[in-house]
Amino acid sequence: MRLALVFKRLSLQGGSERHVYMLARDLAREGHEVHLYCRDLLTEPPDGVVVHRMPQVPLGSGVGRLVFSAWARRAVTATERRLGPFDVKHGFGRTPGQDVYRMGGGCHDMYLDHAHALEYPFWLRRILRGAPLQRLKSALEARMLGGLRPPHVITNSEMSADDLVHRYGLAPELVHVVRNGIDLERFHMPRAGEREEVRRSWGFGERHEVLLFLGSAYSRKGLEVLLRATAAAAEVRPAIRLVVGGQDHRAHRWHRMAERLGVDDRVLWLGAVSDPERCYRGADLYVLPTRYDPAANSTLEALASGLPVVTSAMNGAAEIVVDGVHGAVLSTPVHPDELTEALLAWLERARDEDVRIGARLLAERFPAHSSCESTLDVYRAVLEDRLVGVTPGTSARRAPEPAASTASGASEDRTPPTRISTP
Repeated sequence: MRLALVFKRLSLQGGSERHVYMLARDLAREGHEVHLYCRDLLTEPPDGVVVHRMPQVPLGSGVGRLVFSAWARRAVTATERRLGPFDVKHGFGRTPGQDVYRMGGGCHDMYLDHAHALEYPFWLRRILRGAPLQRLKSALEARMLGGLRPPHVITNSEMSADDLVHRYGLAPELVHVVRNGIDLERFHMPRAGEREEVRRSWGFGERHEVLLFLGSAYSRKGLEVLLRATAAAAEVRPAIRLVVGGQDHRAHRWHRMAERLGVDDRVLWLGAVSDPERCYRGADLYVLPTRYDPAANSTLEALASGLPVVTSAMNGAAEIVVDGVHGAVLSTPVHPDELTEALLAWLERARDEDVRIGARLLAERFPAHSSCESTLDVYRAVLEDRLVGVTPGTSARRAPEPAASTASGASEDRTPPTRISTP
């Protein structure tokens, strides 16, 4: 197939960015002709992927989104004039005009309902929800998903899929659940000496019970309730330590909160983390009491590293976690007492070899290339609709859950050498 992927950034930092990179890489490896249209090029593209980069123009966030969307449509059209039409055009952001969209961040209105501006007072959140940038994002999303011929949509959880069907009236057969894949070689259980080395670098010994929290936007991810639960649990288990990785624009606020709760000497603040795989290998338990995550990649990364996970039901990735087997799935919003109880229960089991192996085996059901295979199923559905002249939404289809790896037959070998062009 000749494929156009449209996303603002090519990078290995960030969940959506890593997903796009791995998908482009795997599609090219299977022999498909892959063109990627982006604004920011922050890493070398995968072999065989043609990158078309938007000229850099200093613009604000809102105007920048509109300009990138317009540029991408023109650039894709220019490529089609030269090479012929794309079989499938796949967007990963709010860029109207594609055949398929991956809503990795879920529905924007759902994000506004559950998680936007949580660090501000309730009355101010309502005002911020109506800010021009938020209205623009919602409008672009509605334009993408509306119209007489709505596109096929890929989500990474049933939670997001059900919400999109409900909010936009999409036909359920147009919404495909494709679980995030995981790099099982990068994220693995600790090998000999790795756990001890990481813990020594943190200033912890084997006796310490280490909780790990990774993520930016601490309010949405649930750091406040975790700090409170850590303080309560430490009264029973004084060896508890909490490692916090990621960034937040109000970091000083969280440091003061830890001081007020009396756990500042138990919390290690890592800041931005470029090697999360190393962090998992030094921890006992991964904790993410998020207020809203369509499917937090860190959940699967932790499982692949052999860590049980304590998270909330508003994390779409919790759908693969069997409560009581691979960790705990808590109601939302998570109450500190409920989280404290879960921490105490799972710290008793976190070092059990059967638990750790069970977590790893669960993650192995979702290798990185399985996401590529399921995405190709969606592309084939688009082509089938086009071939038989079916109006989208009239034939029942849903992409299968990713399973163990299967080799897909590559289409005609038209993969060009990697190059960068600016239409």
